[in-house]
Amino acid sequence: MKEVDILAFINVAYPIFAISVLFSQALLLLLIFKNQTKLLRTMRIYLLNICAAQVVTIISGFLTQCRMIPNQTTVAFVCTGVCIRVGRRSCFLLHLLRDASSMVALFAIVHVFYYRYKILSHQKLSSVQIMRNFIIVHLPAIFCAICQFINPSQHNAIVLETRALHPSYIFEQNSIFGFSALTSPAVKASTIIFTIVLVLNPLAAIIYRNKIWGLLNEYEEYKSPRIKHAKSMITGLTIQTLIPSICFVPLVVQFFLTQYSEAGVLILEYFNSFLVILPTLIDPILSIVFVIPFRRMFFKYLLAVRQCRFSLSKLSDNDIMSKGNGYSAVRAVSRKT
Repeated sequence: MKEVDILAFINVAYPIFAISVLFSQALLLLLIFKNQTKLLRTMRIYLLNICAAQVVTIISGFLTQCRMIPNQTTVAFVCTGVCIRVGRRSCFLLHLLRDASSMVALFAIVHVFYYRYKILSHQKLSSVQIMRNFIIVHLPAIFCAICQFINPSQHNAIVLETRALHPSYIFEQNSIFGFSALTSPAVKASTIIFTIVLVLNPLAAIIYRNKIWGLLNEYEEYKSPRIKHAKSMITGLTIQTLIPSICFVPLVVQFFLTQYSEAGVLILEYFNSFLVILPTLIDPILSIVFVIPFRRMFFKYLLAVRQCRFSLSKLSDNDIMSKGNGYSAVRAVSRKT
């Protein structure tokens, strides 16, 4: 598949993907604020933290539309988004924001596990502890962003090596940035932390999941709806922690293919640019499916909209005129539904 054809597909797919993510995130935010279940009210700030991080991820990802090209001595990032109209520096900063926000979302999901375990263990968290935990959740992402920001980046060397190894690639001088010192302490530190996050995050989630599951089974009324709701939510959160690690597997494969075969895999590079932000679409869907109060409210809204449309379709022109005006007729129908 030629790069021109891939770019044509990307130009259509990215806006559709971004709109779908923003719609699903907006729907989840609506359900978070509208739901009055006691359990979810106390967890609202934790769920909002995940939503906010993923909204930042998709917006920065859409503005950059960045793909990684691992070279021999450098790593290049080529953008096709609107950020290239502003300048290479803006693309670089937005890329850092995308990576940082996606890492915050990973930690934020495990943070929900930690909070649920503390509540079920009857260990009340003070305001200071809650604030401390939120700061800790954001620290690794901030540290990695700083490491990437201060890492040496010789633009000419990155462009020359990318053109030498990939002469058929299409990119402008203003759309490429990257890192030229792959052995620097900053790169090593951020790489180690990122790897640890991808490996330990799912493990921490599974450990907390087992602990929470054991606590839920200890209750005498473990067959009650509240316990079933809690188990369903924990199952959804567990899947959410596994998805990013799975999405980054092709990225690791691409890196090693480039390092040992000295050849780029173009379709894989573009595919990975989607996989990095794919959790922003999957996570809100999983939240709506596995958080039972959200699922019930979603279907309630869906049914209400369907009934309203069905009732409006049954109105004839004579029915509307007999009501005196169209607005009154529509309001009468909406009240019935």
